[in-house]
Amino acid sequence: MPTSTRLLLAALSFTVFLAGCFEKKEESVAKKITTGALLPYEITTYPAVIEPVTQSIRLNGQIEYNPNQVVHYTSLINGIVTKTYFSLGDKVTKGQVLAELQSSELTDLTSQGKTLESQLVVAKRKLAVAESMFGDRIASEKELFEAKSEVDILKNEIEKVNANLSLYNASPEKGVFQIKAPVSGYVVENKMSAGTRIQTDNADLFTISDLSDVWITTNVYAVDLPFVEKGMKAEIRSKAYPGETFDGEICDISQVFDPQERVLKARIRMPNKDLKLKPGLAIEAIIKKNLKDLAIGAPDRALIFHNNENYLLIQKPDNSLEPRKVTVDMKDNDRVFFKSGVAAGEKIVVKNQLLLFSEALNSDK
Repeated sequence: MPTSTRLLLAALSFTVFLAGCFEKKEESVAKKITTGALLPYEITTYPAVIEPVTQSIRLNGQIEYNPNQVVHYTSLINGIVTKTYFSLGDKVTKGQVLAELQSSELTDLTSQGKTLESQLVVAKRKLAVAESMFGDRIASEKELFEAKSEVDILKNEIEKVNANLSLYNASPEKGVFQIKAPVSGYVVENKMSAGTRIQTDNADLFTISDLSDVWITTNVYAVDLPFVEKGMKAEIRSKAYPGETFDGEICDISQVFDPQERVLKARIRMPNKDLKLKPGLAIEAIIKKNLKDLAIGAPDRALIFHNNENYLLIQKPDNSLEPRKVTVDMKDNDRVFFKSGVAAGEKIVVKNQLLLFSEALNSDK
């Protein structure tokens, strides 16, 4: 074989050898990326910190109106509702006309007022005559006093009629009484409509409540009595708002068991700025109590259960991932606590940890 041919074949063999080495190196780097810091999954970590160990209980309850901000309207007169200007759930302002009521009592009061006004005109004339005659020493002081008294009595009677017309929000020009909102708030109950006959002994016609703050009443069973105390913070959750919580505080605890449910009632007063807390809505109140112990706390979602044992996935300073077997010393609601096995400052993976854990285990084999 010529020398030039042998040199060409040797060069080609060396090139193939280098290519093979380069391909193996790339495979190694690709495997490291898959199982190391630059994984194809998003890594979210939670910094391990020392915190008080907590103990929680869950109390069921529901949202209720603040009774100090509820007004039940009952009519003071009889009649028939001719028009309504509101619907259930409407926001109303104090003094707003909500309905009109036609009643024979308006006719009686108006007629009585006109009669008294006519009598007052006559009485004033008599008083003027009496004053003139008394000045001329023709009438006695007694006659003058009686004339003045009659005028005063009629004025008082007219004032009473006008006060009643004002109290009942009479509109003589329309011939109806107007039912006005006694306070501002939301109409949370309504039992009247056009054509409804109103009697003074009827139940509440409608109810208005200011929903700017509400009460949450929770059930405290006998076994939980040593745990629940006035002033404890409460985290309120509802299925109506998944993933959202509301913070409150226990402001009062009943001292008498409910005779039917056999529970004590704990009350939590809650601001309701966005009106999300609807009266009647079922809730769950999570009450937390700080214990004396300190430990490393982490979200319970970080736990990985593998081969009947608990693990955490720790991100090391070099960004590699370490599956670490741990022993849970205390679990509370959505928190887990460790007295050993995890150090403060270590980064615990809390997102995609199951996939990452599997990758990390496979990379060790």
